[in-house]
Amino acid sequence: MDLTMLRQMGRRGRVDAMLEDALAPSTDATGIPVGVTAIRNLAQILRPKKVDTDCAPTPLTLLEAASALKNASELHEFDYTALLHYLQRSGRQYRAFSDFPHPKNALILPPQAETPLQLHRGECTFSCQRSHQGNSTIRFYNPSTQAHATGFIEMIWRIPLEGSMQSFVVVQPHRQLSEIEEARAPFQNLQGFMSQIVDAHSTEDPVIIEPNHIITHLTTFRRPKGTYGIQRETLVVCWALNRGRR
Repeated sequence: MDLTMLRQMGRRGRVDAMLEDALAPSTDATGIPVGVTAIRNLAQILRPKKVDTDCAPTPLTLLEAASALKNASELHEFDYTALLHYLQRSGRQYRAFSDFPHPKNALILPPQAETPLQLHRGECTFSCQRSHQGNSTIRFYNPSTQAHATGFIEMIWRIPLEGSMQSFVVVQPHRQLSEIEEARAPFQNLQGFMSQIVDAHSTEDPVIIEPNHIITHLTTFRRPKGTYGIQRETLVVCWALNRGRR
C-alpha cells in the first residue's frame, strides 16, 4: 500500500508539473513566443482560469435587476440601515428608498436582497454558519477599523446596484479575551503558528464587508473552561491556511 501511494503521488506530481509548464508563457532562444502546442491546449482544458464570480460585480440589464428584486427577500429594518450606512461610509452616496422626494439620478438602496447560503472566491467556498460551520469561520479585513479580524459569516446578501449584482457579507466577529486571559495561552509568543485564542461565545456587533475583504478560512479548536487557566470556554483559531497568499 505504501509503495502504491508513493508511486501514485509521484505520477500526480509529474502531471501537475507538466501542466504548469505548459500554461507558463514560453519563448525560444531569440525571445519569440512559442506557438500553442497540443499539451498547452490540454492544460487549458484541465486548468481553466478561475474567476472570482462573487467578488467582481455581475452586469445586469434593467429587466434582470427587476426580476432579481421581485424574487428577493425583504431586509429587516436594522439590516437595511446597517447596509445603507456601510455604503455611505465607503463613499457610495446611496439614499434610503423611503427618503422622498428623490433627486434626479439619485442612488437608491432597494429594500430587498437575495440571501444565498454561500459564495465562491477562486477555488474556495465561504458559507453562512447555519449552512456549513467549517466554511463560515474566516479571517477578514475590517474596513471600519482598517485591521484584520476573525469571525464567522452570519449572512450573505446579493443586491442589484448600479447595473450589476453585488455581494455583501455580514460577519460576527469573535469576542476578544482580556489581555490577562490571552497572556495565559502561549499563542502571543508563538506568532509563527498564526493562531489566537478567543471567547467561544461571540457577542460583538456584526460587521458588513465585501467578498474581496475575506482573507482566508480558519481552522478552529474549541477548548473547555479551565484550559490554560481561563475560566470560560474558548476557541483557538488559526489562519495558516492562507499560506501568505493574501
